[in-house]
Amino acid sequence: MEMTIGQFAKLVGSTVRTLRYYDKIELLTPKKYNNNGRKVYTRLDWELFQQIMILKHFGLSLKEIKEQMTNQKLKNRELLQVQKQLIEKKLAELNDKLEVITRMERLYNLEGISEEELNEFAFIMLDLFRREKSQIQILEEHFTHDKEIMKQINLLHDPECKEKMDRDIWYLIQVIRNTIHYNDPTGRQKVQEILDKMDNLFPASRNLLKLVDDDHFLTKYNNEFTNYFPENIASYIYKELKTYYDNNE
Repeated sequence: MEMTIGQFAKLVGSTVRTLRYYDKIELLTPKKYNNNGRKVYTRLDWELFQQIMILKHFGLSLKEIKEQMTNQKLKNRELLQVQKQLIEKKLAELNDKLEVITRMERLYNLEGISEEELNEFAFIMLDLFRREKSQIQILEEHFTHDKEIMKQINLLHDPECKEKMDRDIWYLIQVIRNTIHYNDPTGRQKVQEILDKMDNLFPASRNLLKLVDDDHFLTKYNNEFTNYFPENIASYIYKELKTYYDNNE
């Protein structure tokens, strides 16, 4: 089997440009020449090309493929295990992103809320959702010796609890926004009613609020807990939470 670059490209379903690039980076370099002095591809080149395609399929970069084919850095089984771990990690990341999108879609489907209203604070909710997993892990580590709080934190893994919390947080932000912008006289009462519902659903909020005044905790985890909140809304929420829990001591 001897083929020109054009014939070989057609055989393997690639392009002349790709094959020339592989030759340039010394990934697939034909060693045989025809009578005209042009490189030709042989059965061995076909086998090497198939190996390249297999390794590409499992997510290796061209650089990694070259290293593997040149040095056999990993045995085949080891290589598959490494790629499996990378794929599982990527899949977990994609599933986390999909969950964020799904939760946001649920809010868009709530009755009585216009898309324009939700768009105004969409980035707040998206930021809350995307940070939630790492924040829960930090809280689990911080409260690991407090069985009662850990029991409540575990509720945050429950899909039904998440859905209720998402809805209550959105309503809370909406009410605070209206109270600030339109000086709604009933706003504070509505805020306290929502906080009462949230406290019944997740009583550990009281303990989490105390972390705001924990300098050691904030120094260590400031970046993870600096959520995307407009300053006026963040200040209002903190003030109302403090008032709520001070009145319910």
